[in-house]
Amino acid sequence: MRKKFLKAFLATLTVSALLLPANFSSAEIMNYDGVGEYIMSDFETPDVAKQRAKLYAERNAQEQAGIYIKSYSRMENFKLVEDEIIAMTSGILKIVNVDYEIVPIEHGGIMYRAKILASIDTDKVNEWINQGVGERESLVEKNRELQRQLDEQEKLIAELKLKAENSKNPSADEKLKQEFADADKAFLSNIKLEEGNRLVLLNVDWSYELALKDWTEAIELNPQNALAYEARGYYYLYYTKDYSASLNDFNQAINLRPSIADNYFYRGTCYLNLSEIELAKKDFEQAINLNPQMSGAYGELAYIYTMSDPLKAIEYADRALEFNERNWRAYYSRGLALYTMHNYEAALEDGQRALEWGCGDAYQLIGDCYGMLGLRDEAEKYWELAKERPAFG
Repeated sequence: MRKKFLKAFLATLTVSALLLPANFSSAEIMNYDGVGEYIMSDFETPDVAKQRAKLYAERNAQEQAGIYIKSYSRMENFKLVEDEIIAMTSGILKIVNVDYEIVPIEHGGIMYRAKILASIDTDKVNEWINQGVGERESLVEKNRELQRQLDEQEKLIAELKLKAENSKNPSADEKLKQEFADADKAFLSNIKLEEGNRLVLLNVDWSYELALKDWTEAIELNPQNALAYEARGYYYLYYTKDYSASLNDFNQAINLRPSIADNYFYRGTCYLNLSEIELAKKDFEQAINLNPQMSGAYGELAYIYTMSDPLKAIEYADRALEFNERNWRAYYSRGLALYTMHNYEAALEDGQRALEWGCGDAYQLIGDCYGMLGLRDEAEKYWELAKERPAFG
């Protein structure tokens, strides 16, 4: 379940869901040819020029894929849906092949032309659609920020090229050379970030290990890349369970993007796993301040209060379920709170709902409820299941 959840990492605003059919009639692979061109300046390297041409080719292919996906949608608010289509095509477009050619241009200079063959598997479209709304929203927000950064870098390179054309001063050229080098590192950092995110969404073999390498390289290229810290921090949190490493990454992410609710939620989760309860509580509260509809943060606060203040735990759980009726943490926490209040029938019902949505810890709660209700055989069955509960929740 965590694996599915990570596919949004990578990262919770209210965005309308993309309204596509639950499943296409049959899975198919749609292929697209993309072409991108980039004129290299004297201050740039061929490798970076190729990457810029490839990015333009990818955007060209993504536009074509977006038209295909859009044709299946039934939209009420086109602008919001458009953001989701862009994020989807950026994330699940698989680059099958890339060819480069050098094109001499008039009056000197070199242009690199990238031609790519890309594909979209309709199964991946369905996987996107079937994610929770919050997961898709997080992906949309992160992709929007990544594309904004790439657009800003594109503008910066255009400005630097103009300065280079007008430069007559050798000392100024040295400064320009450094500015180009810095801009190239920031650009390559975002390319590595996007490649890592795509590996996760495409779910290729060893995707998370390969993505971790890409995210780490992105950070090395640009230590100010908040999105890369967020992606890597999520991996450490839910896959290697290296809570200290994850905490370090989310500290960096918060320093760089202090207004993002998700970052406080994930840092709070690190603190919770490190038994820093008060710090966790503070971060979950800040996440809610930034996003009052964040079901996950309400659910975690509900869990924190289950023993110390059951009524407050129930209040937080109710809020969590108001925004996401599939929040297993909220059902489980409310069930625990009700159990401490000796309301075993209601606690049993919440435990069963928690289990329905993937909470392995609910086996123990359900068994305990049956035990207190005098149903020993049912209790024994769930206690036995709790010993080897599935690795979710």
